[in-house]
Amino acid sequence: MESIPTKVIRVLLGLLLLFAGLNKFFQFAPNPPHNEAATAFMGALAATGYMFPIIAITEILAGAAFVAGRFVALAAVVLTPVALNIVLFHALLDPSGAVPGYFLGAATVYLLAVSFPKYQDMLIPR
Repeated sequence: MESIPTKVIRVLLGLLLLFAGLNKFFQFAPNPPHNEAATAFMGALAATGYMFPIIAITEILAGAAFVAGRFVALAAVVLTPVALNIVLFHALLDPSGAVPGYFLGAATVYLLAVSFPKYQDMLIPR
């Protein structure tokens, strides 16, 4: 049985991810301004032609899984590299507007922690 705080965190994280992922495709909310280093990094990602669509699809799929409450443990693992890069982007390149990114990182770690029993067979040898 899932606790109420876990459900709230899972759904809020899912909604944040759905919003961010869909915004990458449909641009319904403006992107915040970034400093020079962050703009250069974002430009390099955009120049690849494939990074933003992959990130967006990952965010949408993980967000949908979190909102639906299905495959939460798998979605948390798949989201981890994206969340880590978002947290590091804000910590090292652009601290402005970092609160949603830090929430995303903390919520992902929390969901990984509460899902740990599902990972035990893979991680702990018998």
